[in-house]
Formats: sequence, C-alpha cells, structure tokens
Amino acid sequence: MNTSDPQHVDAVVIGGGMAGLVAAWQFTKEGLHPVLIESRGYTGGLVAGSTLAGISYDIGAEGWAIRLPDTADLAAELGLTVEKPASAPSWVYSDDACFAMPDNAILGIPADLSDPAVVIALGAQEAAHAAELDHAPMPEDLPRDLGTLVASRMGPQVLRRLVTPIAGGIHAADPHLLSADVVAPGLRAAAQATGSLAAGVALCRSRMPAGPAIASVAGGMFTMPAELRRQAEQAGATTMTRVGARGLARHGDLWLVETAETSRNPNPSLPPSPDGAIHSFLTPRVVVACSAGPATRLLSSVIDTVGPEMVPGAPIGHVNLAVQAPELDSSPRGNGMLVAPGTTTVTAKALTHMSAKWPSLAESCPQGLHLLRISYGRSGEENVALSVDQALADASVLLGEELSAEQVVDSQIIHWTDSLAPTTPQTRAWRDGLHHQLEALNQSGRGKIGLVGAWASGSGIAALVPQARRTVRQLV
Repeated sequence: MNTSDPQHVDAVVIGGGMAGLVAAWQFTKEGLHPVLIESRGYTGGLVAGSTLAGISYDIGAEGWAIRLPDTADLAAELGLTVEKPASAPSWVYSDDACFAMPDNAILGIPADLSDPAVVIALGAQEAAHAAELDHAPMPEDLPRDLGTLVASRMGPQVLRRLVTPIAGGIHAADPHLLSADVVAPGLRAAAQATGSLAAGVALCRSRMPAGPAIASVAGGMFTMPAELRRQAEQAGATTMTRVGARGLARHGDLWLVETAETSRNPNPSLPPSPDGAIHSFLTPRVVVACSAGPATRLLSSVIDTVGPEMVPGAPIGHVNLAVQAPELDSSPRGNGMLVAPGTTTVTAKALTHMSAKWPSLAESCPQGLHLLRISYGRSGEENVALSVDQALADASVLLGEELSAEQVVDSQIIHWTDSLAPTTPQTRAWRDGLHHQLEALNQSGRGKIGLVGAWASGSGIAALVPQARRTVRQLV
C-alpha cells in the first residue's frame, strides 16, 4: 500500500449509505471529526428521494420497522418528525382471490388463525387445519428459515397465501432463503416459550407499540440521510464522494486506509471502481460500512472472511406513476397490495398507493392526484423489462379501477438491482463470526475497527441504526 504522506484523522468511515452516515454523525456526537468516503456520487444508499409531478418522494426505502425505538429516537435527535402510515390494511392479490391481510400478524404470520381475515384468505377448512397443525407439540429446535418454520407449524397454505407475498414484497426473497431470527427477531424464542407459532406472534406483537408496525419521516425518509450528512459536516465531519477504499492495513498502532477516486462500474448496480488518484489516511478508528462484497475484500487483509456464497438480491424495479384519478380518492386497496407468486393476470409483485399511505405525501398532492409505486422483480428472476404501459395495466387490475394513459401526469422508472441480498441462516452465522473476529482484534488495544451496514446488522433500518451507533461508541 502507498504510505507516502498519509493524512492523520480521528476516524475513517468507509461507505456513505445510511449506516455510514449514522456512524459519521455519531462520531461527531463523541467529539471527533471523521472522514466519510463514498465510492458513488451521492450518500444515503437505498434511502433516496426524487420528484414526481413536482412532488418530492421516496424512491428507495420509505420507512422502518418500529420493533425497536432507536430510529425514532434518532429522528428526534435530528429534529425530524416521525410519521405513521394511514391506518389501512394491506391487500393480497392472486388469480383466484383478493383479500385484506390480517392486522395482528408478523410478516403475514397470523396471531389468531380464527381471525375472520385469515378465514377469508385461507378458507374455513384450511384455517382450521392450520390451527390444528400449530397445536402440535413444540420441537426442541424450530426451523431457522422463515419458510420451513411457517410450513412446519401452520402448513403450506399459510406460507403460500399470507407469508410469501409479504416476504417477497418486503425482503424480495423466497421465505426459505430468509433467516427467521433476522427478519422476525425473537419470534422463534417466543413460539418456543408459548407453545405455538400463533401465540409466539401474539407475544411479539404485544411487545410492539400499538398501531402500524412501520414509521417514516414526515416529508420523506430521504430527509433523514440528508440531515445526518448536514449535521455531521456542520460538526466537523468531512464527506468525500467519488472516493473508494482500495486497501486497509495495520500501521503501527493505527490503521492505514488507502483510497482512490472512482470511475463508474459498467454495471451500475455494482460499486464504482477505485482506480483514480490515490490518497491515504492514518487513523485509530475505522468503520467499514460498505456492501458485503467490497467490505469483505477490504477485511480479508485483517481477518478471515471466507464464508458461504451470498445469495444474490432480486432484480428490483419500480415504475412510479403520478395519475390524475379522483376514482382513487377512496383508496380502494388501502395502502397497497402484494401479489402472490404464480399469479398470471399481472406481472407486478406489489403496488404501493404512496399518497394514500403517507399523510405528508397526501398533503403535497393536488386534488385528485395520486402517486403509485408498481414493483417488479422476485428472487431468482432475470432482469424484468419495465414500462409505463405495463405498470398502468397492472395497476388497473390490482386497484380494480381502469386507468388510462391520459391520466398519467408523470412517471419514473427506478432500478435497484442486487440491492437486497437475503440473509440466510448460513450467512447470518458467517456474519456473526466476522463481528466476533473484529471484537477479538479490538481487544489488542491498538487501532480499533467496526463493521456496520444493512447486511452486517440484521434486517433494515431498524437494525442498522442502533448497531452503527453502538459500534461507534465502542470504538471511541
């Protein structure tokens, strides 16, 4: 590595997604002046905004699960207002039915199999069969993947009609690829303690605040990373975009981080290549906050990073529409719909009625204007061709209202290819092993290092925020 004239800094954060921004901001709260480097030309990662028909809105992650208070606490510290979605059910669409999801559920797993919404979704006979299965004695160790867990306790119909549409919509993955402990923390333990999966769901739900299970920031989730960056820089942090890390090594009691200006990757879904002008930093603290591939390449010079092959993320695509459609004023499908896999009458996997879901967005829309997100791309699919015409046709079927091209005021097509790689039980164990190795390394009393990010923390913003803040406090 190039060690000539490195710059001495308090800390280096490698990666400018949400976790990296939280880490940099937290360093400033501890009285330090970190340098944050981001290989792309913007910060925030999957939390990003744009405009549609002149209205600012989220094109990436639009909120967080409220199972933990940390993200709401962070919003308050930033001076942002937390917003709950409108109280309305989510719906599921399949070729043979269209039904509202039960409210008292986790990822579609119901807390009460006699709930009328569950009976409508499954049919009385299947609902009774699922209840019978869930009354069976609890094994010593429940399955670790979500799909097998649900199928073993409630049967294939609950998995197919209730859980798979939700998991596919939220995590862009087949439930069998998802670690239950990551996407539904505490559920397996609660099921063991109560003797049934439904009772476990009820126990977990009882520990959550009443009302919707998600929240966002009034004005758009994208305002949170923007405010994190603004406040961090105001407090002395330095942000460098189009700069990526290309090497990490010990240098005495410090870390030597070698960076380079970046050029765009031919595949825009992959990080840019650090191949330009080189600059180095010496620091007692490093936080690695980039995606799994770049992170493990950097850490391979420090710890053993060999592990299972990562399951690729789905080819997620969104067609976002602004439509002048007073017929949607009544929100005919609540906040949106999830499409059951195998459905042939639409090609979309989900529809979000964004302007019905978020009150502050609804207030930004003129009379009769509605913002819709039609989502495509399931795990294992090839890249899906997206078009406004197809999205309009799918939206018409899903909403039960015929929408015409003349009603489209504006549109935007967004790709997030390979952005949500599912955390399997195997990758979760490997990830935990990486953390343990770094913790052991930090016991040496020399320069300290931490690993943060969506893939490194759990599932979603709710997990990455507390992990990033905790990691920084441990390094100071």
